[in-house]
Amino acid sequence: MEVAIVIEVTLQDCDGIEPPLKERAEARFIREIQKIFPDEQSMLDAWRAYMDAAEGGEINAEQERLARSWLKAFDKARQAGFQGISVEEAYFDVRMG
Repeated sequence: MEVAIVIEVTLQDCDGIEPPLKERAEARFIREIQKIFPDEQSMLDAWRAYMDAAEGGEINAEQERLARSWLKAFDKARQAGFQGISVEEAYFDVRMG
């Protein structure tokens, strides 16, 4: 039985932005990051490797490669998400499970 991976993306610290605009930014972010990875499991593996590295855990060469792939994908998705909006301190918070 295959379990669906849930990705939750929220645009944080974006005071004053209209809710529909915020929702569109979050949707653009998710669409873009999903396009980069071949499947949900690959995306989850890269995110986990990045989280392990960010928390100071020891990672092997493969995990480092995965973490770097997450960083590149995140940056591309972030750019897509912020397209057409300008907020100074805003950032995308990503959680998966």
